[in-house]
Amino acid sequence: MTTTTKTNRRLTPGTLVVSYADGEPGQIVRVCTLRRNGIDAWSYLVQTATGREVWDASALFVPQPA
Repeated sequence: MTTTTKTNRRLTPGTLVVSYADGEPGQIVRVCTLRRNGIDAWSYLVQTATGREVWDASALFVPQPA
C-alpha cells in the first residue's frame, strides 16, 4: 500500500480532488462508505461541476499547488 493510498482514506470535507479516470475535478462532500476498521474511507461523495458522484478512494488524488 502506498502513502498516497493511505492519505486518500482520511480526506476531510472540502478537500479538492481529481479523478484518475477522466481528470475531472471535484470537492469532497463527505465519506460515503467506511472500511471495516470504521475509520478509513472506502468511497467519498464528491461534488463535481455536473453534480454529485460517489468516487472510490483509490480512484482519486489530491492535486499539489504549482
